[in-house]
Amino acid sequence: MYTLSLVVYISPENTINPYRALKTAFENFNLEPFKGKTVAIKLHMGERGNRTHLHPSYATALVKILTEFNCKPFLTDTTTLYIGSRLTGLGYLKAATENGFSPSNVGAPVIIADGLYGEDTIKISSGKLKTKNASVGRALYEAEAIIVLSHVKGHALTGFAGAIKNVAMGFASKNFKLFMHRVIRPVIAYPEKCTGCGICAKNCPGQAITLVSGKPKIDFEKCIGCKVCASRCPNGVITVSDRLIEKFNVRLGECAAIILKALNKKPILYVNVAEKVTRYCDCVSEPPKIVAEDSGIYVSEDPVAVDTASFRDVEKHLTQAKTLKEINNVNPWTHVKAVEKAKIGKTSYTLKTLTVN
Repeated sequence: MYTLSLVVYISPENTINPYRALKTAFENFNLEPFKGKTVAIKLHMGERGNRTHLHPSYATALVKILTEFNCKPFLTDTTTLYIGSRLTGLGYLKAATENGFSPSNVGAPVIIADGLYGEDTIKISSGKLKTKNASVGRALYEAEAIIVLSHVKGHALTGFAGAIKNVAMGFASKNFKLFMHRVIRPVIAYPEKCTGCGICAKNCPGQAITLVSGKPKIDFEKCIGCKVCASRCPNGVITVSDRLIEKFNVRLGECAAIILKALNKKPILYVNVAEKVTRYCDCVSEPPKIVAEDSGIYVSEDPVAVDTASFRDVEKHLTQAKTLKEINNVNPWTHVKAVEKAKIGKTSYTLKTLTVN
């Protein structure tokens, strides 16, 4: 008989003290497999200048809880594919410190999982995708247990993002990230609408766009398939087809499943925090647009269930639209269902609401 996954929910009113909130939530799960282990707390520590990333108090609370279980926790993430402050391990450490994730602040080391230049990785089986680029950050692969701490927010390519996106892109090496992103291919569909403003070139994370005679030209050798050019163009000159967006989301879900299968059944717990819910990812530096009221904290051993529960609640609290898809014109359920299809988790679950004393 199939047992539904448990998702524990704590409302925003009960999250004033993150330590007490998470401690209460964790009492509903068996933490014995974590005891005494080296535990990676996988999170996005925010781009330089971003002010809506997950607050460091959540990481600090997790470190304290894990330490009480005689664990050896560390905070971690991988370097980025795009050109920015987190492109290298050293750059990421500087950005993390600026954003409040210093070892002295959170009480644990901060380790960039794929090393100084994103080359410290471990190859994993790619399954049916059959790509030589399937690999993950070494520190994440070698950790004995993992807490996936995710900020629930919008995303230009996945519509919305939580635990699944955190695993797929966040665990992946640069080459594996590129394998997922290369599905996206922007097209200069309406050159007659172009005013030569240069916004696309200025905002291209891969520096793949130049203006030639006042019109954009895309170098696909440099293009990382991020869709930023299409999202930022004020006149709709550059587009990405809905078919490719859907294909990307299916691939992202499949890659998340591949990564989780490669972790050799390590104990993993997923924590989704739905507050400061922005339209775009924490990779964005400029002031973000808040699109929903805070929904709370969700904890589960099932990445599909925790994303499903948090996405459904965020949708009820949207202030700028009626559905998640409307926020970025991308259906987030595509990548969620792709992981469910890979038999990693279920969109059906049991929800338990807690009160924190």
